[in-house]
Amino acid sequence: MQKDNIITVLVSVIASVVVSVALCSTVSDSKTTTSSTAGQNVNQAIEDYLMNNPSKIREALELAAQQEQIAEQKRIAELYKANWKDLSSYEGSPFVGPKDAKVTIVEFFDFNCGYCKRLAPEMMKIIKANKDVKVVFKPVTFLGSMPAAKAAMAANKQGKFLEVYEALLTHNGQITSAVIDEIIKKAGLDVEKTKKLRDSDEIAKEISAIADLSQKVQIRGVPTLIMNGEALQAIDEATIQNAIDSVK
Repeated sequence: MQKDNIITVLVSVIASVVVSVALCSTVSDSKTTTSSTAGQNVNQAIEDYLMNNPSKIREALELAAQQEQIAEQKRIAELYKANWKDLSSYEGSPFVGPKDAKVTIVEFFDFNCGYCKRLAPEMMKIIKANKDVKVVFKPVTFLGSMPAAKAAMAANKQGKFLEVYEALLTHNGQITSAVIDEIIKKAGLDVEKTKKLRDSDEIAKEISAIADLSQKVQIRGVPTLIMNGEALQAIDEATIQNAIDSVK
């Protein structure tokens, strides 16, 4: 429900209540009250109520917004659970950790996202401290990061995804073609071979599949973390580690 609709509904409810009260008062005060007079009384009652109780309207709007948020979170949670097999799949998506891990974390991220850059070092700490946790990486390209995403996926084909992932997300500044080439070289990969892989149909299909999945489960912002089918609201190591420990 949009905010304008919420306001309309709430005002209508308030008006209905005030109308009922005003009408009852009109009937009890005088049996001979005309419909015109009753209408004036009702209008005045509504105006008085709205003028004298602005906090009630604000409280009602806040409550409606909270209920809408809860309903949206529940709907998204159901999408995650219904599509968990695809989300946690390592086919076409880079991953680290055991394939049959008890705990699986899926990260949707964008190489040009500032918050993803903040999360990356924390994720590296989590990976190093939890060898029994599977982390599945789903790079999306909301922010024009297609060259970086393709390069990382090409590095994954050569067993160097994590090195490139970390280097790209901890790079200070714009990720240019030259920066990507330098990161690929430092990862110990052949730049020209990686470029051919990057531009292959296979990589394009994998990127497209991740994009389609992100739309299916309605990923609307990055980074998005999903652990064992449930949303994980975190951007720091401690919160993520606590969530892992709670299900181990």
